[in-house]
Amino acid sequence: MKKAALTLKNNLVGLRQWDKYYKALQKHLDKTLPVGFPATVSGVERRLLKRLFSIDEARLALFMDYHLESADTIFKKAGSLGITRERVENLLSSMESKGSIFAKEVDGETHYALMPFVIGMYEMQLSRLDAGFYLDTREYATLIYGIEYLTSAVPQMRVIPVEKSVIPENNIATYDEIRSLIERTEKRIAVAECICRKAKDLLGEPCKVTDRREVCLGFRDFHDTYTRHGWGRAITKEEAFEILDQSEKEGLVLQPSNEQEPQFICACCGCCCGILEMMRIMPKPADFAASNFHAAIDSELCNGCGKCVKRCQMGAITLDDKKAVLDLHKCIGCGLCVTTCKTQALRLVKKEVETVPPRNTEELYDTLMAGKKSRTGKLLAAARGVMGLKA
Repeated sequence: MKKAALTLKNNLVGLRQWDKYYKALQKHLDKTLPVGFPATVSGVERRLLKRLFSIDEARLALFMDYHLESADTIFKKAGSLGITRERVENLLSSMESKGSIFAKEVDGETHYALMPFVIGMYEMQLSRLDAGFYLDTREYATLIYGIEYLTSAVPQMRVIPVEKSVIPENNIATYDEIRSLIERTEKRIAVAECICRKAKDLLGEPCKVTDRREVCLGFRDFHDTYTRHGWGRAITKEEAFEILDQSEKEGLVLQPSNEQEPQFICACCGCCCGILEMMRIMPKPADFAASNFHAAIDSELCNGCGKCVKRCQMGAITLDDKKAVLDLHKCIGCGLCVTTCKTQALRLVKKEVETVPPRNTEELYDTLMAGKKSRTGKLLAAARGVMGLKA
């Protein structure tokens, strides 16, 4: 009996000893990432970290940040760990293969960096996702991470209009034009399953908008990562256009990363997409969307068919006295309602002030980091958003 009690005591001490590394990693990620990783009372964030990092990986990650660095540089910074360079390389490779950190070839040498939980680590769990991890992610987003994501300096994703909703008078910039984004990818294009829909499938809640799962496109570094690990497959530009055409027909919102040289384009719906879900909770979702357009309705042309109501993923359009009514506070400018309106009562209007996205991921992260709010600032911004005030 005494031996069993002693074993239990030692195990508990060991668990507490291990947990301190995950607490340290949580604090490190919260401080050094452009979109932080705040703590909760429940400790759900540590459960997520334990799925993403082993103890040794967590210890090594404490010497990394969101800037890309070589294995040799990280080895020198982590000298206090007393591990060999080979061990450092193995740990980095292990973390990258699990989607816990990011890797990129720079001048023929692999460089590594930490990345946000969303958009980043979570989306890279395509081959490892299970219901438990998804439910922990939802709990985390509900408790605090949703606030972290929505109150960042600029959104990590932007909304671009579907191609057929754009007219010449819109004078659309190349970073808002879907074909231009794909034409500039240098043929590095991959398609992968949508992790949001995959997660909902695990819970027995399949998407109500599409039966397809391969809808998310990865470019440049995301293409390299997806194809390297078999999380996606390489496709041609023509195949990419076909996928996007089908997404438009089905009524999916196109959301690339908020960059002029985007790493991905997601095809999102209101019933599955975690990003749209977080935005829809707010009274004025449009305040949290990076978009250069909004819809407009000519009530005299509207015949009250209601197709636009079903088409809108944000619930921005309702019918009143058999006429479509638009809530501009909820409209994110995707253009899906425009393409289904046979009477041409709906059109896209360019906003007076155009938002120009950062040039690439490095510039996006630097912008996010420069505008990162304190914990109090984030809570105040979230409170303003909940009250319908500009966050």
